[in-house]
Amino acid sequence: MDNSKQNGYGLIEIIVVASVGLMIFLSISNCLNSFLKISINNVNTTEALFLAKSSLEQARAVRDEDWTNISSLNLSDSYYFDSNGDSPEKWISQTGTKSEGRYTIWITISEVQRDGNDDIVSSGGTVDDNTLKITSNISWLTTSGTEQISLFEYLTNFR
Repeated sequence: MDNSKQNGYGLIEIIVVASVGLMIFLSISNCLNSFLKISINNVNTTEALFLAKSSLEQARAVRDEDWTNISSLNLSDSYYFDSNGDSPEKWISQTGTKSEGRYTIWITISEVQRDGNDDIVSSGGTVDDNTLKITSNISWLTTSGTEQISLFEYLTNFR
């Protein structure tokens, strides 16, 4: 074989190797990008869960201070809790939502119904004036839209 044909095959081999290398690189890059998105989503969800649990703890602290601080709130409104700045810290309910970093925080309050066995039921029971359902809601923006989590807890007037 003459030398000019040899040089042409070498160029084709280089192009094939470069193409295969580029495909491998792009595949690895795509996998790493997917892993990064999953990790960021997990971090955001974990932070949101902590904020939701914190809101429920704040609701419990407000209830412990005085049951009427919770029971007098309007069932159709959204609320959040703010510190009064005193020492020891006390929580005050505010109407609306609260932004904390990328997250929007609010709670809702629902009445609780009980059946004849004193079990909580979703409907058809008698309203229990000494128990409220507190739902903590956290939402945040992601690249694929808005994510939201909700946690709830029943608070009882135990005094």
